[in-house]
Amino acid sequence: MVLEQFGYKICSALREIMGADYDIELREVTKNNGVLLHGVMITGKGSNVSPAVYIDELYEEYEDGRAFGDIVYDILRVYKRHAREIDMDMEFFTRFERAKSRILYKFIHRESNADLLKDIPFIKWNDLAVVFYYALEDERFGQASITIRNSHLAMWGIDKEILYENAKSNMLRLKPEEILPIKQLICEFLDRNEKRGISRQEMNLPEDCDAAIEADSMIYVLSNRDRVFGAAALLYAGALKKLTKRLNKNLIILPSSVHEVLLVPDDGVTKKDFFKNMVKEVNDSQVDPEERLSYNVYYYDRFSEEISIL
Repeated sequence: MVLEQFGYKICSALREIMGADYDIELREVTKNNGVLLHGVMITGKGSNVSPAVYIDELYEEYEDGRAFGDIVYDILRVYKRHAREIDMDMEFFTRFERAKSRILYKFIHRESNADLLKDIPFIKWNDLAVVFYYALEDERFGQASITIRNSHLAMWGIDKEILYENAKSNMLRLKPEEILPIKQLICEFLDRNEKRGISRQEMNLPEDCDAAIEADSMIYVLSNRDRVFGAAALLYAGALKKLTKRLNKNLIILPSSVHEVLLVPDDGVTKKDFFKNMVKEVNDSQVDPEERLSYNVYYYDRFSEEISIL
């Protein structure tokens, strides 16, 4: 059974269980970097919200022998727990004056999202695109968001320059930047897991982990305090300027993911191919395709205060 057939079979089973009060369909959803996912959309009669339960991983579980009935039950359970009969008044989004306080931006890779960028406003930045989203302020939806499209600008009667200036002030207010030594973040991660009873052996850490952490003590992580779409903090000039002033060095910028970047003080010795190979290896082996930012390495010059591709 191919994935699409699996999805149609799930929809059929859900319709039989849930009855005529629900519209249930399978849709392909294109995510960041062109990653294609398959979601079962469930819409209750009279509701204007259609939660998507993505089935790609569930299909892999089914192929590995998990019972089909258990998968259908799990989808029902997730839907009933998180989204049953949730309605949303969209009035907050129809007027820019009401929506503007929650509009933010993030980075995506420009070439990998060429089709998406045909329909949404964006600002070019090196090989990336600054794109915009509305961050929902509703605890029922967690960290859900609405992608800002060209049709929204037409509805609001504004251009992307106004959108960008508005989002910049919101980012400083809602997503303040944070630069931490990578050593501190790793130690926090280890402490958090050890408190949960997860040993270092269970975390599959190398035997020389402590030595590796110490060796990386001059590497910093730049993100925002939420650590969600934090790579966009590269646009907050103040954070990088303060760090380079303290270190008295320019910075090599390694795009770890859409959520953060690594900052390495330029020692003037290490060749750029070393960093490019590092980024490629990490992207290919450690980062989910949907969360990859770029295969390029960037450079921050503390005198010009500009970032360019290395």
